[in-house]
Amino acid sequence: MSDFSKALISESPKSGLKEKLNLFGQFIGDWDLDGVYGKGTPDELRVPGEWLFSWILDGTAIQDTFICPSRKERAINPHPDAEYGTTVRFYNPSKDTWDICYGGYGYMTVLEAKQVGNQIIVTNQDASDGLNEWVFSDITPVSFHWQNRTSYDNGTTWTVNFEVFANKR
Repeated sequence: MSDFSKALISESPKSGLKEKLNLFGQFIGDWDLDGVYGKGTPDELRVPGEWLFSWILDGTAIQDTFICPSRKERAINPHPDAEYGTTVRFYNPSKDTWDICYGGYGYMTVLEAKQVGNQIIVTNQDASDGLNEWVFSDITPVSFHWQNRTSYDNGTTWTVNFEVFANKR
């Protein structure tokens, strides 16, 4: 492993922070996913993917890599809406929320996350294209459900753009 990788990746959360960091720390590891566009419609499309989470920066933050379709699948079946991006997640103790930056080729999004009941709600900080949320739900140690959804009426109704059913490897 290079010095950069050794400096970036951590084996565990920083001592004393595990409880606060566990909101996203519970996802540390490698996940296989079934990505679904247009669920329940005649245009429904299912795409296998992967989501890889790791402690970073001396265990004070979490970084993940979202790959859909998966590296294996994209080699045999490229997808027009392919995503290969990374998220860096920092707990913000002054707000008791998470400051998040997600980026992929040609764009970056600034987000904020917090726990709401049994869900994790991630919201965009720029609502110029409607209110966008990314919702983690049905979370267990070995699976979770995730939705990307948009509201154009300030949260009264939602359109699900894409969803993921994830299982830990």
